[in-house]
Amino acid sequence: MTVRAENVTVRFGGVTAVDNVSLTMERGQIVSIVGPNGSGKSTMFNAITGMVRTAAGSIQLDGARIDSRPPHRRIALGLARTFQTPRFDPQITVEEAVMCGFYPRKACSLFASMVRTPAASAEEKTFRERCGSILSDLRLAPFRDLQMSELPMGRVRLVEVARAVANDPKYILLDEPAAGLARDEQKMLAYEVRRLADQGVGVLLVEHNFNLIRELAEHVVVLKEGRMLLEGTPAEIASDRAFIDTYLGRAGQ
Repeated sequence: MTVRAENVTVRFGGVTAVDNVSLTMERGQIVSIVGPNGSGKSTMFNAITGMVRTAAGSIQLDGARIDSRPPHRRIALGLARTFQTPRFDPQITVEEAVMCGFYPRKACSLFASMVRTPAASAEEKTFRERCGSILSDLRLAPFRDLQMSELPMGRVRLVEVARAVANDPKYILLDEPAAGLARDEQKMLAYEVRRLADQGVGVLLVEHNFNLIRELAEHVVVLKEGRMLLEGTPAEIASDRAFIDTYLGRAGQ
């Protein structure tokens, strides 16, 4: 049970954003992608989730090729993700934003929901109960009735994580989820990410906070200018001179 990207290349016109990069994420495992800005981290996320086309290579989910499948089909197969810049209608409430995450799991038709058949009502009740549990886990329950525009960016990012979790994914891709979070929020996020992995969810994490990566990740892939520079455990990566020079610079010396 894996997501496997093999020799993936992504080009935008004459620019190669990702060049022959491979990685594997198993269910229950936390893998991190790190690298300087512009190294191809988010593009790799977009390739896996179908937001951009690959020029070469293959992407498999649990042994099945998904290269040609659109994003919504990949979501239905168990992929969920967050974005570096969260995407929400600023006028909806926190609860409404998280409820949107249940849409791919919805079994009842739009008509059944509109006329509120017993099955549709039961389904909505189940989703709202699960939504309440997710909001509580991420300490967002006190804000459930606030509009998204009323939240600071740190909590907006937590809402996006909550929306992704609502889809009950097999694999979740988190694009800089800790950016803008206070220290206590980072600790809570780390706890929830670890809990997801313990429940069998595969986690692919892009994050600049290497201390958080040390705490969470079992395997790290380092990108530089779209190419794979290194891979290994956080301890192996942190002690590698090429990583120190490329990612940490003088601060890592």
